[in-house]
Amino acid sequence: MRVPRPLLPLAFAGAAFVAVLWITRVPGPGLDPDAMSYLGAAESFAVSGTLRIPVGTWDSPDGTEALGHFPPGFSLALAGPVALGADPIQTARILEAASAAAAAGMMVWMALAVGGPAAAALAGAILFITPGFALDHLRVLSEPLFLAFAALTLLLLWRAPGRPLVHGLVAAVASVVRYAGASLGGAAALWALSRPGRVRRRLRSAALALGPTVAVQLAWALRTRAEAAQVRTFGLRSGLGSTLHEGWDTLTAWLAPGVEQPVFRAVLALAVLVLVAAVLWNAARLERTFFAATGVTAACYAGLVLLSRLFADQRIPLDERLLSPLFLFATVAVAAAAGLVWRDGRPAVRSTGALLLAVWLGASAWRTGVTVHEAREGGWGYAGTDWRQSDLVRWLRSEGAGYALFSDNPADVWFATGRRSWKLPCTLAPDSVSVFAAALRQRHGVVIGFASPLEEMARPDSLAARLGLGELARFEGGVVWGPARR
Repeated sequence: MRVPRPLLPLAFAGAAFVAVLWITRVPGPGLDPDAMSYLGAAESFAVSGTLRIPVGTWDSPDGTEALGHFPPGFSLALAGPVALGADPIQTARILEAASAAAAAGMMVWMALAVGGPAAAALAGAILFITPGFALDHLRVLSEPLFLAFAALTLLLLWRAPGRPLVHGLVAAVASVVRYAGASLGGAAALWALSRPGRVRRRLRSAALALGPTVAVQLAWALRTRAEAAQVRTFGLRSGLGSTLHEGWDTLTAWLAPGVEQPVFRAVLALAVLVLVAAVLWNAARLERTFFAATGVTAACYAGLVLLSRLFADQRIPLDERLLSPLFLFATVAVAAAAGLVWRDGRPAVRSTGALLLAVWLGASAWRTGVTVHEAREGGWGYAGTDWRQSDLVRWLRSEGAGYALFSDNPADVWFATGRRSWKLPCTLAPDSVSVFAAALRQRHGVVIGFASPLEEMARPDSLAARLGLGELARFEGGVVWGPARR
């Protein structure tokens, strides 16, 4: 019995939607400081039409600051349902599940169109057992929505190559979800330049493809400057070697799942890379357009990430979260290529390939299952049961309600209480300390030093000593200082 062609993409899309809702059930989804920015900005826009996050510098009048470290797309997507009364976290769950369904459906459909049903099933299976893809959807992050737009961009480049403005508009939306989405605008422009035709026409098409991304990023940059939002500064950053080493570790862990010995894992990963390259080389001769579009899109994303690491932010990691778009592109390319090569392969080659693939799929599924279980056990980050039930959180919700809260981890405060708070000063310079002391007295505030600071600030114990503050409470998760009790 022949399976109808649309059924496989729809089946995997539905399975992805259900799977994300399942892995983010209580105590999920995972919450971290990034989630505070996304959710806080969504609530702010729903209430006041402004994109502000619930944390401010110690001299901020209202304990908020403009969103700038992240683009606004994910928060804006959440803001509509939140304005209608929906819970922000549950809205994020549903949006991420829908995004997973869209990405999985499009990836499987492309693999089906290029390599046939077996390739489509393989693409869907690999997506489900890729740790980066699973972990992106386990937490409240903008990555799932971005992955859906990345898949849509690739699909349009391949199936509608003569529509540069459409490519550009989709890429522009992706760049508003994640700054790395600007790479999709670059990919669309390069794709337009590579098309046959006169030079003038190709240049015009490239401008149409890249223009929307440039326009929205320029508008957002002007807005952040006008509101003095926190943004990255640019300049050459050092330490690239360690970042590349981290990226290699992430890649080899994906290619050789479950192998802990570094040398053996590297050798095995290199062997897999050689095998994959051979399969892609043979398949590209049969279907050039699809593999060219995939290669251009992946190369532009990787290039922008490396440039960002070199000139924008030294802390950008090459972990599974950041490399997940590359895994997405690699998955559909390898699955489609395997489908094409399989048709003409000799029986012995096909049997060997099927065996190796089955072993890899099993090992990767096991690793991803363990990773998801560990991340879900007891809740991840600020969704963790231990943290939510800690003595420090109880204090914040009870005695802390009567104070303005100044700390080195405002995300802890917000997820515990839903209240905005203030950061500590970054320096112990006398002028800063004296002005901070006045702000602390005026707002009837306390200083909290968490066991896990969010970013580098003045040491809270040193600050308390300079101000003559007494220790009001001490817990495993942190210490609270306030006006000395008499």
